[in-house]
Amino acid sequence: MSEEVKRSYSSPLREQGAAYTRLLVRDAGHRLFARDGFVATSIKKIAYEAGVSERTVYAHYKNKVEIFQDALNVAIAGDEEPVAMRDRPEFEEVLATPSARDLIAEMVRRNGLILERAGALIMAGIESSGADADMRRISDEGEHAMRANCLALATALVATGEVRDGMNADAVADVLTTMLSPHVHQLLGWSAERYRTWLVHTLTASLLRP
Repeated sequence: MSEEVKRSYSSPLREQGAAYTRLLVRDAGHRLFARDGFVATSIKKIAYEAGVSERTVYAHYKNKVEIFQDALNVAIAGDEEPVAMRDRPEFEEVLATPSARDLIAEMVRRNGLILERAGALIMAGIESSGADADMRRISDEGEHAMRANCLALATALVATGEVRDGMNADAVADVLTTMLSPHVHQLLGWSAERYRTWLVHTLTASLLRP
């Protein structure tokens, strides 16, 4: 086999190996951040959990903040695509739901899936934000994104004409930002089904006309 052919085979294999190693490190970081918190999790612990050397970890990430950010982005998105919800087609589908009750049910379902994947990481970021400037930035960005998404959802709800009198988009967004938050999800600690059922009922009763 010529050297040129060997390179044509080895390059994709190296890329696949690098992607798999990065996945191992990211997943190990996710588990440790969620279980032990950001401050208590070190690169050494992540490397041990992933089954690789610390040098290998640093070959893929500059520091543990980068690992946390990558793990959080993938957990929120549910895949490797860009994380911003309002840039993703499925979010536009939710906003286009014509019935307010169906819109609430769908937003609760999708929010529940995100919190099941990323809720522990989000809370780990919030809890460490007072001790680390980068984590404060990540936490603040998450809060701003959450508010923006809730305002978009609130605007869509108001547009259905089914929202209670006297409630504008900002007022509805206040309720959504509070009730859909990871704090409430963690505080309740309920099963996914119980959480969704309760949240749909509560939001429907609070925001929509009887």
